[in-house]
Amino acid sequence: MKSPLLLLFFFFATLQLSAQKVVQYAAGFEFREGVYLSFDQFKNNSPVPKKNIVSKFNRDDSEFLPNILEAKTFSYKDENDSVHKINVADVWGYSSNGNVFIKVEDDFNRIAVLGSISHFLAAITVYNNMMNGPFFDPYFGPSPLPYATQEMNEMILDFQTGRTTDFTQENLESILQRDHRLYDEFIALKKSQKRDLMFLYLRKYNEKHPIFFPVE
Repeated sequence: MKSPLLLLFFFFATLQLSAQKVVQYAAGFEFREGVYLSFDQFKNNSPVPKKNIVSKFNRDDSEFLPNILEAKTFSYKDENDSVHKINVADVWGYSSNGNVFIKVEDDFNRIAVLGSISHFLAAITVYNNMMNGPFFDPYFGPSPLPYATQEMNEMILDFQTGRTTDFTQENLESILQRDHRLYDEFIALKKSQKRDLMFLYLRKYNEKHPIFFPVE
């Protein structure tokens, strides 16, 4: 026979679970506004709330979070009123005005299509070698001079793993393999069709595999 104390524990645990309501994501879903320190915080709709962030900026300003994240660090108070200092370089993203922004390199990028496979654009640093640099070796000729450029890149976020990758046919196929019917359809297409229909199959996958977020 279970002790009264153990029964009481199970009773309160059940209450806590039932209080955590989960809903299917759809356009217009209201994300809790704040800063995501990790992918799990995004997945659980539990960012560091705006009200907990220590700042002199006006929290009602629509640019409050972007302004906070322009600095190298920011601070917030937890539920015990303890203050934590966070490096912005370690931030995963943030939610503001109904949109989710994900950090890639030093920029925050709005997720335009949110689902099991999320799609967004990000500026990526590309390193190149310039052969007409000022350094010349008499045996090997001019030394390559490295330089960096910024290029806009299509990217996807895998909601199952949290992995962010380039939106390529190979990366899309690796996720489609979880749905044998969609994968077989896609593989059967001609090479040119695959390239043209990648975004269509991303949306098909999202429709068949909706995502869910906890709400209060």
